[in-house]
Amino acid sequence: MQQYIEIDSVAAAPNSKASGYVTVPGTNTQIPLIIVNGADDGHILLVTAGVHGAEYPSIEAALRLAAELDPAQMRGAVLIVPVVSQSAFFERQTFILPEDGKNPNRQFPGKATGTLSERIAHTLTNKIAARASAWVDLHGGDLPEALVPLIGYLRSDDPVLSASVNSMVTAFGIQIVVSPAQLVGTTLHAAAELRIPALIAEAGQLGRRDPADTQRLVTGCTNVARRLGILPGDVAPVRVREFRDWPWVRSSHAGCWYPAVQVGETVREGQVIGAVTDLFGVRQADYHAPASGVVLLLWQALAVRVGDPLAGVAVA
Repeated sequence: MQQYIEIDSVAAAPNSKASGYVTVPGTNTQIPLIIVNGADDGHILLVTAGVHGAEYPSIEAALRLAAELDPAQMRGAVLIVPVVSQSAFFERQTFILPEDGKNPNRQFPGKATGTLSERIAHTLTNKIAARASAWVDLHGGDLPEALVPLIGYLRSDDPVLSASVNSMVTAFGIQIVVSPAQLVGTTLHAAAELRIPALIAEAGQLGRRDPADTQRLVTGCTNVARRLGILPGDVAPVRVREFRDWPWVRSSHAGCWYPAVQVGETVREGQVIGAVTDLFGVRQADYHAPASGVVLLLWQALAVRVGDPLAGVAVA
């Protein structure tokens, strides 16, 4: 028999759905949570979205997943947080939380008495993720970013954890996979500390509500739930193309960005990938590929600030 699940003020009996808010202690902020609790006992999958508030296909995918799940057909449960960073979502903010100017996906596992981003990360990690046995964090290209759909996960020395993560990755259905040794401050970092298998799935770009990318993420989460035995049905593993690193090129100048490559293009180390001019059109610098690989992320906005990510090049 499945258990009664209660997280903060959100409670779901077996074979039911419930929704509500989880309070971030010491703040006026709440995290929306949907619990879909199955009829029988099983794994608990956490699906989060909207850590970055303008990555719309991920947010829409989380909401659609919650609507489509039928608890009567489930063993275990799915916890869904459709918008982690509400203020960033409503302000249409790129990368950062307006209240503290920090990237929420660099603050995990968070701090109980830190800034708002740190407190949100701490609450999500300790109140919600700690209840899960697996975690899928949905992302995509932000408002100024073009992106190739991809999966990211952290390599682990634990063979059991590695096998679980690999099973989720090959089930999801996205072929491009990046597996760096470290991603400090991300949801993957928090999951590693909790010793639960996790992946980040990215699809969508440029602030578009793209139906195909949304469906890609819904299907991926459904596939993972099937692989975990939460939903009935089999999943054929996807043959992935794996990259071991994903170095980013960040701007050292403020001004106007002119990319010289396309997202998805293969580049060689040292190749010029774009240039930044000042506001008078005077060229400030050329920017070069840090290694030979595939451009998975590319800044598309004309305006660029110091520190903005101009490109991410995946390296095999």
